Amino acid sequence: MAHGGYPRRGAAVRRPKSSASAGVADRKRKRPVAAKTASLKNQIRSTERFLRKDLPDDVRIAQEKKLEDLKRQQELQNQLAVQRIVQLRDRKIKFFERRKIERMIRRLEKKQRSNGDDVSNKLSKLREDLEYVRFFPKNEKYVSLFAGGNTVDAVEERNKWRKQIKENLMAAAASGKDLEETASDDDTLDVSDDDFFMSGSSSDEEADDEWTDKSAKEPASSASGRAASGMSSDEKNQVPLEGAVLVLF
Repeated sequence: MAHGGYPRRGAAVRRPKSSASAGVADRKRKRPVAAKTASLKNQIRSTERFLRKDLPDDVRIAQEKKLEDLKRQQELQNQLAVQRIVQLRDRKIKFFERRKIERMIRRLEKKQRSNGDDVSNKLSKLREDLEYVRFFPKNEKYVSLFAGGNTVDAVEERNKWRKQIKENLMAAAASGKDLEETASDDDTLDVSDDDFFMSGSSSDEEADDEWTDKSAKEPASSASGRAASGMSSDEKNQVPLEGAVLVLF
């Protein structure tokens, strides 16, 4: 017995690791680290540096072909990035304008049904505006129908795109395909900062409700149907070109 009346502790014995735990540790240490893929820009630079060397003809030809492919991929990547920026920038503007036009169409339809006023010309013009917003080329900067005023330049720019959109619709119809809709119809977008929607009267809401009830009972009359999120009920008389398949420029 050790001094003080307590038994002396034996030296701690370290137990060897089991073969199972040792195997797991070994696998963790030996696990290869995934190599980081070089960006297209770095690959292009590396290939260009390599081509500055004195290379055999077959190697040079292969590397030049590789360089062309890399530059082609980089160009496509840049185009997609620009396209995404344009789409995100114009998405909310087109959403607001589409909803404004659809609401104005519903107001005129209600007015026409209630007192028989002849508003056909106004409705036709609004449907052209709706067509403009829905099928504006998505890779182009959107030219607003409401912002920018009615200066000569603004009107000419809009008319140029109206003509282009009609040509795209005709070309899509001739090819038997549907033109892609590019205007957002996303109900999750916040419209609280837009005066047009904040100032809506109860009569406007009643017109919307009446239009919704009426359109729910109507059968689809176009090849691609109407969007369930707010198309005009008279839009069934338009050429059936709605859809989301093809974009023409």
